[in-house]
Amino acid sequence: MNDRVAFDHPHPGESEAVPSVIQTGTGTVPLAEPIDMAEALATEEHARRGMQPSPEVPDFPERTPFPPLPLPHIDLRQGCYQLTIQPTPALISYRGTMRVERNGTSTTASGDLYRFLNLPLPLPFPGTTANGEAAEAGHSPAVLASLEPVAAMDRPAIPVYPRQKYYSYLKVTGVQQSPPFPPGPRRVTFTVEEYRYTQPTAGSFNGTFPPAPSRTFTMALRPVPTPPVLGAIAFEGSLIEAGTPQGRVTMRWISPYFRRATVEVDTLTGAVAPQPVPASSGAGTEDFRSAFASANWDLAVQYDQTEVPVPAGITSTDCWNNADLHQLMQSVRKPTTDLDKEWRMHLVVVPARLGCGRGVMYDMIDVPREGVASFCDDGYPAGESSFFGSAADQRQRNVPRAFMRSACHELGHGFNQIHQEQEGGPDNSIMTTTPSVADVLGGPPGVFPTDINLAFNEHVRHHLMHWPDPAVRPGGMTFGSGHSSTVPSADRLYFSPDELNLNLQVANDQIDLGEPLRLSWTLTNRTRVPIPVPTDVGIEAQHAFIRITDAQGRQRTLRSLVIRTDHVAMRPLETNSDRSAEARVYWDSEGFAFSTPGRHLVEVEILWSQGAVPVGAKATAEVWVNYPQSRTDNDVAASLLHPEVGKYVALGGAPHLREAVNRLNSAAQLAAAGDQPEPGALRGYEGIMPSALVHH
Repeated sequence: MNDRVAFDHPHPGESEAVPSVIQTGTGTVPLAEPIDMAEALATEEHARRGMQPSPEVPDFPERTPFPPLPLPHIDLRQGCYQLTIQPTPALISYRGTMRVERNGTSTTASGDLYRFLNLPLPLPFPGTTANGEAAEAGHSPAVLASLEPVAAMDRPAIPVYPRQKYYSYLKVTGVQQSPPFPPGPRRVTFTVEEYRYTQPTAGSFNGTFPPAPSRTFTMALRPVPTPPVLGAIAFEGSLIEAGTPQGRVTMRWISPYFRRATVEVDTLTGAVAPQPVPASSGAGTEDFRSAFASANWDLAVQYDQTEVPVPAGITSTDCWNNADLHQLMQSVRKPTTDLDKEWRMHLVVVPARLGCGRGVMYDMIDVPREGVASFCDDGYPAGESSFFGSAADQRQRNVPRAFMRSACHELGHGFNQIHQEQEGGPDNSIMTTTPSVADVLGGPPGVFPTDINLAFNEHVRHHLMHWPDPAVRPGGMTFGSGHSSTVPSADRLYFSPDELNLNLQVANDQIDLGEPLRLSWTLTNRTRVPIPVPTDVGIEAQHAFIRITDAQGRQRTLRSLVIRTDHVAMRPLETNSDRSAEARVYWDSEGFAFSTPGRHLVEVEILWSQGAVPVGAKATAEVWVNYPQSRTDNDVAASLLHPEVGKYVALGGAPHLREAVNRLNSAAQLAAAGDQPEPGALRGYEGIMPSALVHH
C-alpha cells in the first residue's frame, strides 16, 4: 500500500525534483494580500444561479450533534484559526494556523502548516519495522525519522510548533462566502496558493520559498454546528486539487489575535525597565502589550529578573561594547527557553549613558533574533533632532513615553521589522527611528514626546500579521530576510563620484584563508549643496551593505551580527564634508565571506531614500584569497574557519567565547612553530587577539 498522496510533496533527496527557489536572506517571502469580499460574494451569487461552477463539499458526511442544533450561518470571524489537514490516506498530518483579517469589504487571509507523523495506534503495528518506521508508506526512513506524533488535543490558544516541522506558507487568493439570502447550502471556499518551504541546510538559518506557488488548491468548508456552551466557530470540509478531493480540512477559531509571543524583561542593577504610560486617548494605559496588539499580536510580558549583578570588570554607566553585552544576555536569559515551544524574546535593560545609543538588537546570540537590549540612561541628545522638545538631553528613564516607544522599536527589530525610512518614508510609528519621529512630529502635526504614537503602521502590521512564521518568529530567519526594501539597482538613483563619492579602502588586497578583511569607506559630498544622507554609514546602522562575489560568480550579502539603528537620521552632508565607517569582513550567521581561494569582488553600497526616491552610492574593490602555501597555512585556516571564531570577530573580540579563544591561541602557536614567521591569516586579527583585548 502506498500512502503518498498529492498533498505530500517530496523533500530534497526524494525522487521528485524540488522547485527552483530564491534565498529569503536576500530576497522576498510570499505574502498574502487583501481580497475584495464584495466581488467574492457576487461570484458566489452567480455560481448559485448556475452561471459558473462552485466547489462543493464532497465525500464527508454531515456531523450531527446530539441533541440536534440549528444549522449555523457563516461567521468568518477575524482572528486566528487552528487549521488541520488530513490527507486520505496518509501517515502524515498537517497542522498550523490560518489568520483571517477583516477590513470593511476586504479580507486578507494567510496560514502556515507544519508536518507531523500521525500515529493512531501504538508502535509497533503491522507494516512497521522494529523502530516504528513505516515499511510501505511511501516515505523514506529519513523523512519519517524527522517527524513526531501529533498530540490528541491542542491547548485552546494560538499553537506553537517546532521550527524544523515547518512545511509551507498558505497565501489565500480568493474567498467565496455564501450570502445569507436566498436560502441554500452554507459554505465558504478558500482558494489557496501553497509555497512549500525548504528547510535551511546545516549551519544556516535561512530556508527558501519558491518564487511561484508550489501548487494551488481549494478548501471547500461548511460551518459545523457547535453547542453555544463551547463558544467556538468551526468549519470542516475538503481539500480539493484539480477537481479531486485530497483530504479532510478542519478550521477552528481560537483567538481574536493572530500570533502570540512572550517578552522576558531582565533589569541590571542601577537600571529601570520601561513601564506602562497613560494612553494618548486619555483612557487607560499603553505598554508593550497594547503596542503589539496594534498588529493583532497577543504579547505576554514577564518582568523577570531585577537587580541583575553587574558583571565583573564592567562599569554599567559607560557605553557597552558588543561582546560584554552579548555575554550578559547569554548569562541572564531564561535557561529553560525552548523556541520550538514558545515565541520568546529576551529584553535586557542596562544603564549606559547619554550618547551610547538607545538600544540594540542581536541578530544572533545562539540563533537569530532572540535578544534585544535597551539603555535606560541614554536618551535624546539635542544634536540628533531639533524637535526633541522637553526630552532634549534627557535620559530615557525620565521620558517614559519615548522610552516605551524605543524599547518596542528594538522588539520590532527582534521580530524582523526594519526602519520605515527604508520602506516608504518616516512617520509617527514604532519602526521609524526616534530622531525621525521627532522630526515628523515637529512638522508640526504634534509634539515630541507627548504625541508619540505607540503603534505599528499599516505596512509593518501587514508583515507582522501575514508573513510566514519563519520570517517573524524568534530563532527563525536572519534579520532583514524577506524585506523588499532593497530596491532593484535599475530602480535606484546612484550618485556619481563627482556628486557623492564613496571611497572604499582595503587593508590588504591579498588575504589568506581564515583572515578577516579589514575595510573602510568614506562618503564625501563633492557638490556645492548639502545632501541629506544617513548620519551613520556603518553596517550596524543598516544603511551600508557589503556584497561579496567569489571566483565562481556566487554573490552573498554580509549581515551585521549587531543591529544599532535607532540613533540614525537623515541629515545634510555639507560640501566637502564626509562620513566614514569600517568593518572586519569575515563571517555572519550564513557562513564565511571568504571560504575558497581565488579572486573576489567586494562591493559596498550606502542605500537610503531621499523623499520618495531610492538613492545610493557604491564602490568596489578586488581581493585575492591566497591558496595555502604550506602545511602551517592549512592548519591555521582549519583552526580559524570555525563559526565561534566568526562570532568572535563579528563582536569585535569576545573573550567569553572560549572555543574561539582556544582556536586563536592554537593558531598563534602553530604560527610560532611553523615554517614561516607569521601566517598572513593572523594579520586580520590585529587588535582583537585574546592577549590584546582591553578589559574594562
